[in-house]
Amino acid sequence: MTRKWPNKDEREQWQIKEFIAAYKRLAHGRTLVCQSKREKPDYLLKDVVSGELFGVELTSTYLNDRSVPDEHMKTFEGFKDFPCDHTAMEQYKKRLADAVEDKSRKAEKGYQTDQPLILSVYANEYISMYMYKDVYQDFVQEYEHIFNNMAPFSEIVFWPITNTAGDGVLSVRSVPKLSVVFSWQSG
Repeated sequence: MTRKWPNKDEREQWQIKEFIAAYKRLAHGRTLVCQSKREKPDYLLKDVVSGELFGVELTSTYLNDRSVPDEHMKTFEGFKDFPCDHTAMEQYKKRLADAVEDKSRKAEKGYQTDQPLILSVYANEYISMYMYKDVYQDFVQEYEHIFNNMAPFSEIVFWPITNTAGDGVLSVRSVPKLSVVFSWQSG
């Protein structure tokens, strides 16, 4: 038996709400509110203190094209044991890197860039439960070439499917003359 899967609007509304909560937990985090829903990027958010505006593009990344029907849409009947599979984790890190690279290329070709752009990457796969700070540090180093070419995004924020990883939120920011800045925040 499968459960009812939320439609695109419901998923995006949930994702932007969860992104805002995750972003606030970062050391440099801000209290953001939705200014408007739009396209390219998906949302315009406003910092409630400074009034600064940010464009936010949402993406949700799975391990493969079968994750949703085979794992996520199943009726939840209690916690299922998801083993830490290092091969799957390496595959997933590649999928995350590919998603960043793909979104960066698309954003270069027509996103509104009158405000700083943030890419919100929902690490929407069970293997992300095992992606702790050291795994993300290795991930950023391994795919540094992608993060060095993440423009027009000034920041990429990864946040996990569960809170098992200590509410870990990863921010990778493009900072002039420093290439990439890694920032991790746990609950």
